[in-house]
Amino acid sequence: MEHARTDAEQLFAALGARVTEPWRDPKYDAARIKLAHAAFLPSRVWSDTSVWISSTESRRSLLVNGRLLASRYRLEAAHAPALITQLADSRHVVNLTRLSPDEYAWDTDVAYGIGSVSAAQMAAFVSALVGTADGRREQEIRADVRATIPLASVALGKLFSVDSIRATRLDDRSTVATFAVSITPAGVEPQYPEFAAYMRRYVGTARMHWTVSDRAGGVFLDASLASGRMLARLRTVDGRLVPLTGAPRPMPDSLTLNGDVAMRVRRFTIGFRDYHAEFDLVATPHERAWNIVSRQEPQWVLPLVGERLLRTPLRRPFQGSGALFRLGVRDDSAGGQTVLHRRLHLEVQESLILRFIGKLGSIAVSDFSGKVEQQQSAWLREVFTALVADAGALRSGL
Repeated sequence: MEHARTDAEQLFAALGARVTEPWRDPKYDAARIKLAHAAFLPSRVWSDTSVWISSTESRRSLLVNGRLLASRYRLEAAHAPALITQLADSRHVVNLTRLSPDEYAWDTDVAYGIGSVSAAQMAAFVSALVGTADGRREQEIRADVRATIPLASVALGKLFSVDSIRATRLDDRSTVATFAVSITPAGVEPQYPEFAAYMRRYVGTARMHWTVSDRAGGVFLDASLASGRMLARLRTVDGRLVPLTGAPRPMPDSLTLNGDVAMRVRRFTIGFRDYHAEFDLVATPHERAWNIVSRQEPQWVLPLVGERLLRTPLRRPFQGSGALFRLGVRDDSAGGQTVLHRRLHLEVQESLILRFIGKLGSIAVSDFSGKVEQQQSAWLREVFTALVADAGALRSGL
């Protein structure tokens, strides 16, 4: 038990380090903004030598190493990848490949040292969170949270308010739980006013609905966001997810992620409906990961000017091998650190519609950069510092 709490301290300390006074060298600081603006129009940066570390006829590459030094997280463009040997060491690789005159593929790979926690232990931690309401009442859950993470509850409570936890125990021993959480920018506004304004502008006006289901149509998780209020509904037996309806059965490793998203960027509403992706749970002796592959084009939500510019280019990311996003934990790192890793593969075909979407994306990126990003990092640092202290207090009280 003490070892588990030490692992938790290391994990939260690592995550907190990443948002501790982030410093980026001039090359990377300029490159990351250019890359964000060029996500849908890669030709904008293809010939920009200030962005890349290395270039070939068909590929451009950027490598960035990160490390906590002197109470500040430093990110620097580099010619060789650093070995991840210390807590919060990181390695970021961005590759841009030109497939044809107007088609490109983005590949990013990020590895981040999080201490000695194993992949299996991380999976057990996530399972414990999922089963929080299993066989328990709201008052018990709230009391347990206050006792376990008292300091972090205060920090998180500045931005999130748990409105209700409805847990119903069924005759088959399963528990159906609904969590209702409101996002409250007013709570962070005194310390972080620009961050609060950004949350109101973008999160407060966003609408999302996500479900995770199996091939038979059984829904294992239902989550939504509207008007700044999040709802999550799930059903568990002995801490394991089972379908929300019908007889309890184990959740398979191969699932489907389904979603609808709409958000406001200035006066425009953009998003998608009927999104469906392959969602696989990866479990090996040294890795636990979520692997999401999108091969089916959703129905786009675009302003009238955007709809007139459709069709083929927005299908491109879903053709062939599809778009890939992978997030996981691997504990066989050569440097001795367990690594939190993520990978992205996305292919795009440039067009007028992507130019329009890219312009809206650039607005959102510009709105976030500067003080908003700094204040978000400061609030996250506050949260992770509190989590480290809470984990240390629990370990000391053993």
